[in-house]
Amino acid sequence: MRSMTGFGYAEGEGALGAYRVYVKSVNHRFLEVALRLPRELVLWEEKISTLVRQHVSRGKVELRVDFEPRDEASMVEVNIPLAQAYLAALRKLSETLALPFEPKVEWFLELGDLVELKQDTGVWVEEWDRFLPTLEKALQAFLAHRKQEGERLREDLERRLAEAEEKVLAIEDKSNAVRDYYYEKLLRRVQEVVPQEKVDQQLLLQEVLFYVTRSDIHEEIVRLKAHMERAKSLLHQDRPLGRELEFLLQEMHREINTIGSKSPCAEISSLVVDVKAILERMWEQVHNVE
Repeated sequence: MRSMTGFGYAEGEGALGAYRVYVKSVNHRFLEVALRLPRELVLWEEKISTLVRQHVSRGKVELRVDFEPRDEASMVEVNIPLAQAYLAALRKLSETLALPFEPKVEWFLELGDLVELKQDTGVWVEEWDRFLPTLEKALQAFLAHRKQEGERLREDLERRLAEAEEKVLAIEDKSNAVRDYYYEKLLRRVQEVVPQEKVDQQLLLQEVLFYVTRSDIHEEIVRLKAHMERAKSLLHQDRPLGRELEFLLQEMHREINTIGSKSPCAEISSLVVDVKAILERMWEQVHNVE
């Protein structure tokens, strides 16, 4: 079991510079990958996204790469002819307006189209192979953290599931006694109200049995226990199972609600409230499971 919350970090060196990779994730219904890359590394965006998706199935994942070029000057190219054209145009403008002309280099830095990054595709293809180990190391640290958080979630869910099972067993014990009690009580009540000689005893027994059966919760308990057994088996599987656990909890809620509405016993109603509270807490935790 893995949590959808995690963090990983790694740093490494390549031929073109140093890399620092940060990976973090939070809960999300589906998988969403957001990359924050420097301009030099944008051409790796698809490769990085594909690699993340191979390891993660759910959660909102943010991956950031910081890059420090080994030789920044060699990675920048200035468009000299364009700079000369700008300079000539500015000089002509100052002469036309009779304004003093004192050119500064800072002016040209504000003109984004004058400075470009060198993007030698062949060089960056080779650099990817040097960067990849750092990326994989960060992802492995990230996945290890998600698994560690997942173990904590598993222990908590197991404990709560055991508490719920104990309550359900108590409901089952009481339901058997309650069924017999209400059968006898209802039968006795009808016999007190209706004179014996005017009642078809066989028909009376059938009617009493019908009303008692309507409040019988045996089938709901069987299904509820089956869902709990399935959930217990899932908790020890090493695969994405958040959606399946969510479905099982929905089914458990459905069964315990039916039990609460069918049973006329106050003690069972109290136990039902306890089970629902436990399932609510489990529901909150399951939303963190991948």
